[in-house]
Amino acid sequence: MADAKPEENSPEFHSDVAKIAVAIALAEAKQGVYETGDRDHGPNENYGPRVDEYQQAANQTLGQKWCAKFVYWCFQQAALQLAVANPFPRIFGAKKLEEWGTKENRRVTDPMPGDVLVRTHNHVGLVIEPVLAKGIVPSVERNTWTGSVQKEGVYKKSELLSKCTFIRL
Repeated sequence: MADAKPEENSPEFHSDVAKIAVAIALAEAKQGVYETGDRDHGPNENYGPRVDEYQQAANQTLGQKWCAKFVYWCFQQAALQLAVANPFPRIFGAKKLEEWGTKENRRVTDPMPGDVLVRTHNHVGLVIEPVLAKGIVPSVERNTWTGSVQKEGVYKKSELLSKCTFIRL
């Protein structure tokens, strides 16, 4: 029975899907995915070839904030690799995602790689490493920028544990 797939609600299932989702998110950050705009929209307006792909996969709607859509897409790609259902719900608002996490008893206070983070009730990211000293949570986030480069895209970032809630899918 060593080849049996873990049950979808088990910690092993979360770990398998989450590990792949983290690897995918890191690869996207390394690739340098940025909003590029299109003929009708300038940069930093929620458009771009790869950004559009994330949005299409999530809910077929372009031009929206895409932080949660990106995390959904990462989990979708991981689930496809494992031939399982995507554990990320089709909820793309940060506050609504927090409410879902509470209702489904999936909020955690000990974030681990693959957990979804919601910062200050309005932004979604993916935890990529265990919590560091001083309550720093390494993450990959999108529909954001980092440092002095104000180009919306996918970036490795760090968030304060105290400013986030965490959801384990």
